Amino acid sequence: MYGHADDKGWTCQDFKRGAARWQDNKLGKGSLVYADGRFYLRAEDKGTVVLIEASPEGFKEHGRFQQPDRSERKAWPYPVIAHGKLYLRDMDILLCYDVKTK
Repeated sequence: MYGHADDKGWTCQDFKRGAARWQDNKLGKGSLVYADGRFYLRAEDKGTVVLIEASPEGFKEHGRFQQPDRSERKAWPYPVIAHGKLYLRDMDILLCYDVKTK
């Protein structure tokens, strides 16, 4: 199971045993979405978007970018992936990225 804990950061937890497999607090609090074996993490304070491998072995980053046209508010909306497109909303801005595997 993957998610964010306020005191531990991004966490992979063994659901059956209840023990954490790994924890990483580099990005800070945010939201995530899963597609094609990878997680897209979005930090709420800076709008940083990071692609990580979904693995219980560790936090393996595969790329990151800073969202353009950021508002001064926290990035609350979850990222959405549909039909190979990553959608990011920030107040009245909607961004779309082609993330389909080629």
